[in-house]
Amino acid sequence: MALRRLLLILAMLLAWAGHDSAAGQGPHNVMLSGAVTGADQGTYQEHVFQVPEGVGRLDFEFTHSRERDGTQLEVGLFDPSRFRGASRFSKTRFYIADAHATPSYVPGPIPAGPWRVSIGIPAIGASTTATWQVTIRMTPVGDSQAGFTAALAPGPGWFAGDFHTHTLHSDAFECHDAGQAEATRGCQPWEVVEAARAARLDFLAITDHNTTSHHADLAGLQEGLTSLLLLRGQELTTFHGHANVYGTSAAIDFRLGFRGRGMGDVMRDVKAVGGLLSINHPGRETGDRCTGCGWDAPQTPWAQVAAMEVVNGPTIEGATAGVGFWYQRLNEGHRITAIGGSDDHAARSGRGRVGGPTTLVWARELSESALLDGVRSGRAYIRTRGADGPVVDLSASWGGGLVTMGGMLDMDVATAVGLRIDTSRAAGQTVELVKNGEIAARVRIASSPASVTHSLALQPGDWVNLRLRDATGITAITNPVYIR
Repeated sequence: MALRRLLLILAMLLAWAGHDSAAGQGPHNVMLSGAVTGADQGTYQEHVFQVPEGVGRLDFEFTHSRERDGTQLEVGLFDPSRFRGASRFSKTRFYIADAHATPSYVPGPIPAGPWRVSIGIPAIGASTTATWQVTIRMTPVGDSQAGFTAALAPGPGWFAGDFHTHTLHSDAFECHDAGQAEATRGCQPWEVVEAARAARLDFLAITDHNTTSHHADLAGLQEGLTSLLLLRGQELTTFHGHANVYGTSAAIDFRLGFRGRGMGDVMRDVKAVGGLLSINHPGRETGDRCTGCGWDAPQTPWAQVAAMEVVNGPTIEGATAGVGFWYQRLNEGHRITAIGGSDDHAARSGRGRVGGPTTLVWARELSESALLDGVRSGRAYIRTRGADGPVVDLSASWGGGLVTMGGMLDMDVATAVGLRIDTSRAAGQTVELVKNGEIAARVRIASSPASVTHSLALQPGDWVNLRLRDATGITAITNPVYIR
């Protein structure tokens, strides 16, 4: 009994030491620690830590010293007023956020006050002593928060995905069960995920209309995925246009015009939570069939818009396509990254089109923050028909300078610039070099793979992108290189 009492006192001292060390680090990190012995088997301990006001997410990491010899410790969690979950022995890392959490734990607001970590001891040898440690990282509301998981692939490299899909959390009600094609029902998030896996995508954004309720489902699905990254997304659906916001679970007020709210307010709110906004299908018709589908939001601060959905589902060219609208913004001097999204509402029903189009993004790793940084950089292109489309890259060089898609080539005179086009899976197709929205040259691709160079007269203020075309239409669209 004396030994047990001594160990309990030691555990308390270690726990207080954890609090003391955290005090020097500010409110963002807390460490709890302690020890258990064989006499503690079948019991629980509670250890208190304080959460200050303004915390939006808690991340936990749990370790103990006897993990390999049969000792089992479980971690439960209570906020100031309720139980927030327990994971038996299945989790050594977990998190809780407002809209989503690691399975086993309950998402929701993070109230300030005393929280309790419950350590259960279901199995430990009679003569065993195990020390444990819980590290708690607190992320303030408004800081850029991590996604559903850490990086799935170290990169860097090209990653293929779909930036625009829907589930029954909004208006995806075109799914059906096998043999019941007429009995349509809502599409479950797992069905969209399975369709993305079947399309061999690396990442997927589910962007239900004016909600983040689907994020809780996606957090659970992400736990079982090792090669498909799920991005947090929501589609702001207004009476003046639709836009996807990525990289946050904060609810962005979509009500343009309500009490004077404008796009400047929307962009301010998106920036405040570290999100990225992309204008959706801007060239579509607007009317009773599709309220606000085309983009006409007054006083849109285009200089703050990071991306635009240039290809929406099968709409690639024509009056309602997004490419012309995008070209107009580029000609106004804005740098906006072109992406594509299937806008799928049918998932695995046979009418689904997840992955068509597919956007390729060059990123430092397969993680949410890296992909969004890749979009911001402009190093991206669209395969209009899916993940198996052509491989393409575009670069420009002059005076010793070299830039790739999304980059700016500095030059102070009008002169010929060397363009390099690298392709694969494009034999027999034609490259259309587009300068300031107009086709400036056409180049035939004779083999696969192929590297083709072409000289084009350019001057400061110009931009150039390319489109690949086969006998039936455009197969790929790149982002531009910019001349500044």
